[in-house]
Amino acid sequence: MKRLLLTILAATTLYTCVDAQQLHRRTQFVFNTYLVNPAVAGTQVYSPIMASYRNQWTGFDHSPVTYSLSGHTLLPNRLGVGAIFYSDDSGGAISRTGAEITGTYHVDLNNQDAVSFGLSGVMNQVKFDNDILEVLDPTDQALMGGQEAKMNFDANFGMMVYGQNYFFGLSFMQIIQSKLKFASDGLPEDNRNARHYYFMGSYKYDITNELDIQPAGLIKFTGASPVQFDVQTKITYRNFIWGGLTYRHKDAIALIVGAEYESFTLGYSYDLTVTDARAFSPHTHEITIGYYIPRQGGSFVSKSLLGPRVLSRSRIISNK
Repeated sequence: MKRLLLTILAATTLYTCVDAQQLHRRTQFVFNTYLVNPAVAGTQVYSPIMASYRNQWTGFDHSPVTYSLSGHTLLPNRLGVGAIFYSDDSGGAISRTGAEITGTYHVDLNNQDAVSFGLSGVMNQVKFDNDILEVLDPTDQALMGGQEAKMNFDANFGMMVYGQNYFFGLSFMQIIQSKLKFASDGLPEDNRNARHYYFMGSYKYDITNELDIQPAGLIKFTGASPVQFDVQTKITYRNFIWGGLTYRHKDAIALIVGAEYESFTLGYSYDLTVTDARAFSPHTHEITIGYYIPRQGGSFVSKSLLGPRVLSRSRIISNK
């Protein structure tokens, strides 16, 4: 019965056009900002390679699971590039697997600040498996397509203003709103990708030479879904270990912890669901591991999105 409820929820998300958010959530949105805004690519003085795993409603059979692998870097002439590979199983009938390729351009505003613009091409395969559903109405046209898999192309756009201690920016995901074209489309309007709107910002304040605090926020919505926001506060000690709390409006409260050693980093978040979905499972886990590749010589930039503290051209330590 729980599996049935979960797959119906997932099916509703896909087959009501733009009445819900289609893209997966990220509790650690500040830890890997590139996943939220394509304009981040190339804004840091290192080249980060990040891998993450998120299991929502842990312990519940066929719960949503998301994997991602991302990386980005700065090229000469103020250009940046990046890529994201992901697999998102919504839990039951719906899943997405795809890749995002990004290009960015960076403009200096003054001696300490800059703005970047990013555009990504997105290709993914969306799968819908009606065969695993136990439906109350077998004649429902939206649930008669059997197993379907469709390739889908779209684009994301972002803008980011950033300095050494702050950043804020807008991003627009799935701006083309391309059609999904499932055979089971029985609605007056063809199913499409929903356009998502994100606004994200953060500021890092040094309390002492060894301790800093970083509040951050993320607002997201679609054209037909309610506004949802995340508020996060993170405290970092000696640029080495950090912890904090996140509140996601009408969804969850999360604990975040992490550490960094030389060029390696690790972040973990534990979400405690506060909505009725806790009947499935109140627990969600997200873990991210990363490796920072230093850029040396002419590839160094003077501005960085909450970037690392440069001790020398051969050693970089992050300010996270």
